Formats: sequence, structure tokens, C-alpha cells
Amino acid sequence: MSDPLIQAVTPPQKWFVVLRPFDGDRRFVRGEVVDTTTWTHVRSLVDNRYISALPHGADVPGEDAEGRRIIELTKAQERKVASKKRPAIPSRPS
Repeated sequence: MSDPLIQAVTPPQKWFVVLRPFDGDRRFVRGEVVDTTTWTHVRSLVDNRYISALPHGADVPGEDAEGRRIIELTKAQERKVASKKRPAIPSRPS
């Protein structure tokens, strides 16, 4: 159950960051910023730590050629994050 105080002080928003890959209408990847306006299970995805609200004031990345919005880390940020935890685009079938 989520904390009512946190809900009261958190402004509603539609942009969330994927923390763990999961399947929806397509495969969502770690570090992807998604618009959840039409999603029905946002609260359960947050509670189970699949997604987290984009921090207040953070910029929404532009779309890449595949229509994904992936957070790009600076070199300093990359050094602090284990390689398996870095945002990554899924491998494309050949």
C-alpha cells in the first residue's frame, strides 16, 4: 500500500521511468521514459518497482528512431552505475 502523505504532496504526472524491463503493448526497457496517460495499472507497477515517476524538473528525452525516449547518462553518471543497471536499448533481431 502506498503512503497517503506521499500521494498528497506528489503532483500528478504522466511521465515515468522504467526501472525494470517488462512487457506491455511492447517490451519496455530500463531507462525508458514512458507516457502512462492511458495505462490502467500504473499504481501496481510503481508499488512493484517496475516504474518510478520522472523526478520533478527533469527533462523528458526526445524520441529516438524507434519512438523510444531513453535517458542518456553522462560519463560521470555511467561510472557510478553498474553496467548491467545502465539504460539500454534492447537488441534488435537480425
